[in-house]
Amino acid sequence: MLAIIALLLLVSPDGAGHGAQGAHAAHGASGPLQPGAAAPAFTAPTLDGGSLSLASLKGRVVLLNFWALDCPPCRVEMPELEKIHRRYSGRGLRVVGVTEMNPDPKQAAQAFEEIGATYPAILDAKERVAALYRIEAHPTTFVIDAAGVIRFVNSGYLKGEEADIERAVRKALAARERRGSKP
Repeated sequence: MLAIIALLLLVSPDGAGHGAQGAHAAHGASGPLQPGAAAPAFTAPTLDGGSLSLASLKGRVVLLNFWALDCPPCRVEMPELEKIHRRYSGRGLRVVGVTEMNPDPKQAAQAFEEIGATYPAILDAKERVAALYRIEAHPTTFVIDAAGVIRFVNSGYLKGEEADIERAVRKALAARERRGSKP
């Protein structure tokens, strides 16, 4: 029983809600940035040796997923994010993994390969990007619309929450398409 409680605390630090509004909405400045906030700009090195900036994705819908090597819920969520990536990348979605906890780049690349993730990932040295987004738990996923506004946040991960993430992606892509943006 204690193991189950500990796992729930790993998935959600407060043991409470998930999803767009989450348990953190009532905590003011604590917890991750919330829907309606502007997505903070960043530039960081990628796992393949390049670099990626949020500004380079302007006009696209971005699914930003903060994960860590030693995070079991992250490894369960990532194949689901890969499915979303494959389903919607042709419509203008860009999934980006934000690799946390200063992993060895080779270990992170190996984990991506084992999981089958093909979307790009950045290395967040010293958790600078995480600080901008006020990350408290891994995984934490943000859906950012084409205008650079956070539209959805999911802290922690329980099987089935990928449906909420996918709904948020579809909604952001539909808004982008109504404005006439191309992939």
